[in-house]
Amino acid sequence: QTALVLSSRLEARLTPRGARKSSVMQLAEMLASGRSDVPSFKVMDVLARARELEQQGRRILHLEVGQPQSGAPQAAIKAVNSVLGSESLGYTAAAGEQPLRSAIVAMYKNTYGVEVPLERVHVTMGSSSGFTLAFLSAFDVGDAVAIPSCSYPCYRNILRALGVQTVPLPVDSEYKVTASSLRAAVRQRAAKGQPPLRGLILSSPANPTGVLLSPDEVRDLCA
Repeated sequence: QTALVLSSRLEARLTPRGARKSSVMQLAEMLASGRSDVPSFKVMDVLARARELEQQGRRILHLEVGQPQSGAPQAAIKAVNSVLGSESLGYTAAAGEQPLRSAIVAMYKNTYGVEVPLERVHVTMGSSSGFTLAFLSAFDVGDAVAIPSCSYPCYRNILRALGVQTVPLPVDSEYKVTASSLRAAVRQRAAKGQPPLRGLILSSPANPTGVLLSPDEVRDLCA
């Protein structure tokens, strides 16, 4: 037999011609990558345990996950049912269907007075997919990115899985990151000879606090 080393963590052994099919390729060793060492999303751990207890007959009041209070709009349900019953389904454009993306562009213009180029609009299945694409576009392995110390846990998990270092920033009494705390973090890293921050992850309203940043606060953070 000849051995083919695919990486330091994976070794595949190839069997010469004529050997039994069941032993054509044998994976001798397969270990998890270092990037997979990501803390679990705790709310999902709680949800999984709650589901287990429900299956055991326990009555559970679910307060662990923020759930929508209403179903899908009736117009959307009607449109989906119409397509499911009359058209064959296939792949969509990678960035999303253009009519939907154009509607999103119009929404930003009509609601916020902002002109967003169509090529900057990408439709994803849920926010986590959007975060992953955005972080891949903005950051490289080894970059340092600041996040509020009280923020959505998946920011840390996704960035860590992508090989990006997260730098927690303190929040004030209103759970906001301030321009002064950001500047202090920049100075401290420079004084210690650490790589500069390559980005700051913010959301407004913030998750999980619901805190809103004013336009002036956003401008100060970007200054």
